[in-house]
Amino acid sequence: MRLAWMIPVCLCLQLMSCTKKKPAETASAPAEASPAVAVPQDATHANFPLTAQPSGEIRNEWIPSPHEKAQLEVLATEAKQFAELKNKPEKALALFKQHCATCHGPEGRGNGPGGDSLPVIPTNFHEWPIKYGRAPHEVALTITSGRNEGVMPPFGAVLKKEELWSLAWLVSSWIEARPDSKKP
Repeated sequence: MRLAWMIPVCLCLQLMSCTKKKPAETASAPAEASPAVAVPQDATHANFPLTAQPSGEIRNEWIPSPHEKAQLEVLATEAKQFAELKNKPEKALALFKQHCATCHGPEGRGNGPGGDSLPVIPTNFHEWPIKYGRAPHEVALTITSGRNEGVMPPFGAVLKKEELWSLAWLVSSWIEARPDSKKP
């Protein structure tokens, strides 16, 4: 029997596995839980209480729900319409700093000031395994729908289409630039 907390929420889009131990947490002696840090939050994040500590590494295969599969088909088609944005990272970097850097850090390395107080550690797009899809349309699904039952809030109602695709192409380019992404 699957427990409710194990089932991905349909409206959440799961781009990457956001639960990975930090190097300091890998020591054999149990570390004391540090108190939650007050982090300035934008309106999108304001409803999420930043109080939990990150858990250990979890790697389960992502199987898109039927609803997510339908969304991915639409987004794959839409990605082609906005493909020229992959060559315009300046605006995407500004958007990333505005909407994503609090958790993911200004360069997408999972080191934002809000990340330590979340129940999962925000993904480092430059190094960590990507759980919920590497392609721009899969990244766009994560951005629009959110992930981890609201820990990463959905930005679908916040971003215009061009902004969404600027961010999706930027994050996808970071993922594809990694040595483990190179095709033989």
